[in-house]
Amino acid sequence: MKQPHFNIKPLAAALLMAGMLSACGGGSDNKTTSNASGNTNTSSGSTGGNSSGNTSSGGPQTSQGPTVMSCADGANYQCSGENIVKAGEVALTDFGVQAYGKATSDLGKTVFTPEEAPNANGLVPDAGGITEVRLAKDAKGVVTKVALVLKYLGLPWNGKDERPPIIETFDPTQGRAMFGTNNAIVADQFHDSSDTAFYDYATKTTAGNQSHYANNRYFPRATPSRCGTTVFTTPCPSPDPANETDGKLNYQEGNWRTAGGKLPDTVSLLRFHEDGDIHAGNAVDGSPLPGGSGAGVPFPGSKGYRTYNGLSYQYVNLGAWFSADTVWIAEWTAQDGRREHSTNRRGVVAFGALTNPALIPATGTATYAGRIYGRYASAKDADPVAVEGDATIDVDFAKRQATIKILPDGASAAITFTSTASFDAAGTNALSGTVDNGRLTGNVSTRFFGPLSTTGNQGPAETGGAFSMKNATTGEAVVGGFIARKQ
Repeated sequence: MKQPHFNIKPLAAALLMAGMLSACGGGSDNKTTSNASGNTNTSSGSTGGNSSGNTSSGGPQTSQGPTVMSCADGANYQCSGENIVKAGEVALTDFGVQAYGKATSDLGKTVFTPEEAPNANGLVPDAGGITEVRLAKDAKGVVTKVALVLKYLGLPWNGKDERPPIIETFDPTQGRAMFGTNNAIVADQFHDSSDTAFYDYATKTTAGNQSHYANNRYFPRATPSRCGTTVFTTPCPSPDPANETDGKLNYQEGNWRTAGGKLPDTVSLLRFHEDGDIHAGNAVDGSPLPGGSGAGVPFPGSKGYRTYNGLSYQYVNLGAWFSADTVWIAEWTAQDGRREHSTNRRGVVAFGALTNPALIPATGTATYAGRIYGRYASAKDADPVAVEGDATIDVDFAKRQATIKILPDGASAAITFTSTASFDAAGTNALSGTVDNGRLTGNVSTRFFGPLSTTGNQGPAETGGAFSMKNATTGEAVVGGFIARKQ
């Protein structure tokens, strides 16, 4: 039989990924529809709002509410939406703007050594996937829960079919995440390794139900993890970890809540996962499947890890996510495992309570100031590093244009740029433009969030967007985003 793999990203590398943060928001729980132009229309918009930016969802409402958003998980959530309404490397979602990239060090390779298999580097912008963030907030606008939904990112367990959607809740309890009514995220029961009707690889091998091996939380547990014994196997860590995550949502309040402050609230999370590992289940006779030993499930991180870092103002959030995943898994491909390896995807989503497009002014100007966050790779196979900095957006509503200025902190001059973005079409809440700073080229898009300001001109309260840039010759690339408040 083929040699099974147990790949894990080192803990130190995972901890280095947890660096940024997020919070805050709003929107109604009313139904919405999207058209081909990317304009989102409410069937009943919200007219009320509280200090956290959450708009009320009860009582009679009109289509002229100040903000537009509908989240499947409830009125206390802020979300980026399940659909792409304008495709591209910088894409518009129902209630946001997304950009993401993929690792490059595994592209074109057909054989991986044991040393190469757990590692992936480089960054190149990608398109076609859906990267969704869902945040729960309390009455003060503080983030209390984060969930990621990632689809169509080119992560095949069997080398040909897309893996089941990722539903990452960073939950520290045993169980399973799945979609319920209207795609709300709900909890499923925990399935023990003895449940071979659920973990059906034992009877169906490569025809088993892959979704049953995704989005499971096997830990915390008292019994030891299952670990392999072959030369291709990374042994269980010692001591054997008891948890995949502590579930700690690291939150810090920004100074934007005081006069003159522009630093957003921040939040970060980390979880190790075992998605795709067949050793979650037993053989039919109750013994471990080949390659596994002992009772239980694979150790935390046997197939990768994920992080979330976010920034938030009152109505707009910027979520930066990372997912390391194992692909071409030996057992699912029915091959010898030499193609099994770790790869990764990382991206940003600016999202929240979109300003009703019908209310965006046709005259006047406004200036927005805020912060950026992204990942920059200096060469084709270089490990991306975090970049932060300042964003300034000057909007001329009469000209239907915005000047977007991105100025990174420190030495990340490669991503500095100024771009002119124009409204996509009349009556839409989206501006798009191209970027060329003489070193990198790409695209940028931004949208408005929150109701119209009650001071100064009547521009929307906040804005947020994403950018994606690369140099095909040098391999340099960046994927980033920004959020900003009206000054």
